Amino acid sequence: MCELQKDIKFEDAMKRLEEIVKNLEDGNLSLEEAIELYEEGIRLTKVCNDILRSVEKRVVLIEKLNGEYIQDDITDDIYGGLGQKE
Repeated sequence: MCELQKDIKFEDAMKRLEEIVKNLEDGNLSLEEAIELYEEGIRLTKVCNDILRSVEKRVVLIEKLNGEYIQDDITDDIYGGLGQKE
């Protein structure tokens, strides 16, 4: 992850992604500008996905610690077996 983007807040990344999508949809960009925005959007998407994965793992851990976690096939698929009981 790029140095500038590793400390970005999820909400800020999503706002910037929305701006990028709007600019790309408007179609008033040169090809080079469009490609640069597309690349930035891909990087921001990875940042958002990484943040969401981290938050999901925290939620599962909190639920496990409070005895509220329900293990099933769906949660195993989503969390990669994180909620498996010892």
